[in-house]
Amino acid sequence: MKLGYIHSNKEEQARVLQVLKMTSESVALEELGIGRIRDAFADKMFPGISTLQKHIKYFSLMPQLYRKATEKRYNRYNRYNHYNEVKAEIIRLEKIMTKNLYEGSTDKRGITGSDMINKNSNNYVKYDPAYIYNTGLQTFEILRSTQLYELIYSASEALHNAPKAIKSEDEDTNNDTGEKPNIFQFCTFPNVDYDFTQRCSLDLTAEDKAFIIDHILNAKECKNSLLRYIVDNPDFPIAETFEQIPASLLPADLAETQDLARRFADFMYMIHIRYNYIFSQYQDEELRTLFEEKLAEFRNSGTDIDKVLNAITISENSSKRFCKNVTERLFSNETQAGGALDQLIIKRERDVKKSRRKIENPAYTYNPKKRIHFYKLSYRWETVKIFADELRKDTTP
Repeated sequence: MKLGYIHSNKEEQARVLQVLKMTSESVALEELGIGRIRDAFADKMFPGISTLQKHIKYFSLMPQLYRKATEKRYNRYNRYNHYNEVKAEIIRLEKIMTKNLYEGSTDKRGITGSDMINKNSNNYVKYDPAYIYNTGLQTFEILRSTQLYELIYSASEALHNAPKAIKSEDEDTNNDTGEKPNIFQFCTFPNVDYDFTQRCSLDLTAEDKAFIIDHILNAKECKNSLLRYIVDNPDFPIAETFEQIPASLLPADLAETQDLARRFADFMYMIHIRYNYIFSQYQDEELRTLFEEKLAEFRNSGTDIDKVLNAITISENSSKRFCKNVTERLFSNETQAGGALDQLIIKRERDVKKSRRKIENPAYTYNPKKRIHFYKLSYRWETVKIFADELRKDTTP
């Protein structure tokens, strides 16, 4: 997932790095350092989506929250230290929004910050809706700038210091011309005005739905993506799992990307089975049998690992080299206990995790009930599935 800073403040950059860690499907996945390959496939198929995101309604609510934040009159003598003041206003509005969503929604799962409602604390959540959804807002070209706090402050100044203008009733107040306050230059808004003093449901209104769909369909980064195809084809069946997506119903280019991503998921699942078998000090016989089954399937699958890896572009190549070297060991039958394949996996974990490695580290003990990354990559499909379901439901008045 591509993540953009909303301000160049060092504290915020540190928090962004924390969010990057959270967006991993599992910390354990990084035992072998293939997260960048996974994310590259996920970004190609589902741009703007994060596993932290829970409801698509936020892509309509957050722009309105930012518009509301421009209505506050900030300290005009604090122009060069306005960051904390704007941030505090956004969090104040997020708390109000969270409470109203919780009270107005039948299904209260996935409402960010709901655990903090009515608690006697000045703290909010560590990762607020702005952090969770801003990357998607930028990808979908709803937010057009990363300098969010600074521009909210500037828009507030323009709003409160500009001479009053008389507007006709039929004047469009939701366009993006340069004659509008600065807020309109970096953010677009749905044709709805959320009342931050009233209860609000997670159900989409017709305006919410039209706004979100329009942006996904027209965003440059969503072009030729599986996400765009699903949004543009509401009759396309939504599979329970990523590997069950009916590729035969997709255009050829999307079907190929999904197939290559599925093959990579199968490949890494097999390697993580072997990783756990090594971690068990070759005592978990169930894993030995399962690895042999998956190895036979892989050898007969016709998977071209070079073609899989060439489908995505990443900034470092060690993870690709690891995958290619593993494949060579698999096809040269170097799979005996403690052999070349196992040494490659052990070295890879040592290079990636260093002192925090689990294999050959007395600080860690293998637990067959808590195997490391014992599931297949899904590339954020669970989140996409929720969003697709929400977009396909009947809208509320």
